[in-house]
Amino acid sequence: MTAVNRPITTGVQSFVLWGKETTYKAVTTPTKHFGLETNFEPSLNNNMKSNRGFKGSASGGRKALKFTSGKAESTYNIEFEINDDEFLELVMGDKTGSVYTESDFPPSFTLVNAMSNLAINRNEVYTGCVVNSATIRGAEGEPVTCNMSIANAGKSFGSTLATNTALTDKAPYTFSESIFELPAATSINNIINDFEITIENNWTLHYGNSREATAATPGAHSLRCRLSTKYVDDGLLNKALGGSSIASDTPTQNASFKIVLTRPDDDTLTFDFALSPIDTYNLRGALNEAVEESVEIVSSSLTITKA
Repeated sequence: MTAVNRPITTGVQSFVLWGKETTYKAVTTPTKHFGLETNFEPSLNNNMKSNRGFKGSASGGRKALKFTSGKAESTYNIEFEINDDEFLELVMGDKTGSVYTESDFPPSFTLVNAMSNLAINRNEVYTGCVVNSATIRGAEGEPVTCNMSIANAGKSFGSTLATNTALTDKAPYTFSESIFELPAATSINNIINDFEITIENNWTLHYGNSREATAATPGAHSLRCRLSTKYVDDGLLNKALGGSSIASDTPTQNASFKIVLTRPDDDTLTFDFALSPIDTYNLRGALNEAVEESVEIVSSSLTITKA
């Protein structure tokens, strides 16, 4: 009986790997997992343009005569539970030992999306990948996750699958035992229910006379952190106002902000933010429910340390 393809199950007959490139779009052999991947979503936009003009004897006017293609804009989104810190080099740029710092030019990487089937496999290869943004989330009773938005230049596929590699044999970081300090060494007394750190690199891909991007440059580096809490004291409001009322010059310019994440084997991941004022503040109350306080903090720079 001849084998025929069938629908496959994500993460059972499929896997994703990445590998850092030495130069942009120089394909490398991916060997690393991002973490415990849970979903992926690539997308391709051919930016097709409708070509129409004044009506001819047989066509034209309202109807399109032809179609021409624009830039081939390719993106890849992936979400994973964080049980390995190496992906942070792609987000931040520099890695020295177990310390990740911001770089003017984070590295590009090759990504493989491999799908095994009965008759014909599919091995998708994405080159010139750069992390446009990464959002790290944690909530009560949940593992810490990361959602990465990736922009890439090249996209191709074949039927020979890449060689899979072993997962990192460690549990993911969790929200339990996490530490929040604003500024560093000053605990936030509110009960924190969840957090979200967003790191944006704002890459621009350059196409020139090619449909496929040929170069990429990072834009402004943006850091934001949202905290959702249950109100206990006036600490967050005081910092948002800059005192007991709206300050005439500026809200409190917190010199630092720290988040420490822990996992069951007691490894820690420490996020040390520099200058970190509160950008937005919200208070919410609903009948018979605890009063909620949430803030969004902006930061000037970030260092991440694994210990």
